[in-house]
Amino acid sequence: MLGSITVTEREDLKVHTYSAPEDGWAVNTHVIELADQLVVIDAQYTLVFADEVVAYATTLNKPISRLYVTHYHPDHLLGAVAFSAPIFGLSEVAKKIEQVGDRLAGEERAKVGAVVPERAERITDFVHPGQERVGGELFRYIELRNAEAASALMIAIPEHGIFITQDLLYHQVHAFVGELAFESWRNALAEFSRLGYGVLLPGHGAPGGPELWEAMAFYLEAAEKTWKESTDADTFKQKMVELFPEHTGRVLLGHQGRFLYKQP
Repeated sequence: MLGSITVTEREDLKVHTYSAPEDGWAVNTHVIELADQLVVIDAQYTLVFADEVVAYATTLNKPISRLYVTHYHPDHLLGAVAFSAPIFGLSEVAKKIEQVGDRLAGEERAKVGAVVPERAERITDFVHPGQERVGGELFRYIELRNAEAASALMIAIPEHGIFITQDLLYHQVHAFVGELAFESWRNALAEFSRLGYGVLLPGHGAPGGPELWEAMAFYLEAAEKTWKESTDADTFKQKMVELFPEHTGRVLLGHQGRFLYKQP
């Protein structure tokens, strides 16, 4: 297996986190194992890694009943074609995928070839902020606004103390800060940290606990300062690697130059 698996277990609930390697942008797919079904959070960047998630899910001997796509970024979206399940998401995310999904697929396919599909799958079923029971477990849907993306879905499983934040949090992985939403992102960290969840499942990097809130805020402070002090993407990347030498996801630093400095 090219990616790695981490299993988070709380009472009678398991969440299997598949983490892609560097060329998969170190992105996480979370497979929630319920009593009679599997629920998948995010679809991977390439079909190679999405297929690995599907193959691993097969070993759990339960069907995948739904796939949630939390936001429109390629690493969370483009592998969706590998899953034969309804795709759930926020209406704002669905609208964004409709607007730019196929263009993103084309751009990424031009870079890496046929491991990326020609078009982006669409969200088929809408969820709204609030809660519902899925396979007997309470899911709480939370919309994250103006952080890594303009709109993103987070899912809490309150009866087990688990919060799947996706790209609100990165754990020892370089973050995509191309939206330049540093202040509102930090405000979101402060807001959602007060919910008190003990198990945090980030969009990139290993599962962790409440220490991830402070670590992410520290990273964003450093990234904003470095962005202001740098004149181009290469300088920004070099400085961030020097500041966080243990972080993976350096491919994400290279990816965001055109957003940070309007460079091709």
